[in-house]
Amino acid sequence: MALDRLLGSWHITMHHSQVREPVFGTQEYERTLDGAFVVQRWTYDHPDFPNAIAIMDEHSYHYFDVRGVIRIFDFEIDDHGWTMTHLEDEFSQRSTALFRGPDALECHGEYSDDRGATWHHDYRMSYARV
Repeated sequence: MALDRLLGSWHITMHHSQVREPVFGTQEYERTLDGAFVVQRWTYDHPDFPNAIAIMDEHSYHYFDVRGVIRIFDFEIDDHGWTMTHLEDEFSQRSTALFRGPDALECHGEYSDDRGATWHHDYRMSYARV
């Protein structure tokens, strides 16, 4: 399964459009509920970015963070990477990630305030397996 490529711990470096300096953090992925889902947990070393968890399978991604934000994304993952999209009237998000070998990922995120009619750069994130 393509989700198994994510299992383990990753160091992340994010370059966000709203923050001048790079933001560092960690993400951990593990199978849960007899392997039916993958749980993702992450923390950032920057006070403006919330710690969060997500539960995912091959087609959906359910996000929860310490602010009480809940978002459900359409999610697709394969051996090359993933795409995910969440559409709402006031704040939508999408991201695309590509595997760069077994221990690296590159991700690009965008946001929209008009349900995806117009997209704007939000962040770039690099992942390195621990």
